Amino acid sequence: SFEASPYARLVRETLCELELPYHLHNVGKGRGKPTEWLPPGARKNYVATTDNRRRLVERGGQMMVPYLVDPNTGDSMYESAVIQRYLRETYGT
Repeated sequence: SFEASPYARLVRETLCELELPYHLHNVGKGRGKPTEWLPPGARKNYVATTDNRRRLVERGGQMMVPYLVDPNTGDSMYESAVIQRYLRETYGT
């Protein structure tokens, strides 16, 4: 996640609504290169500029937030709507 992402905020709100504990890893841009500001699809040969961004790209294959890894099931996914649906179906009442 990173603070400014409205999509990541939606997922954080869902986690709170469901009262699920979570660990958030901030992948803010830092002092990155101008390409850091491009949307994911426009980045050619993307090289992450911070450690957390590098780990995200290594794990998920792309620099995009939100990205959820569920340690209980081993599932991982991008896209806020997909993540919210998954959380509600898996942990909702």
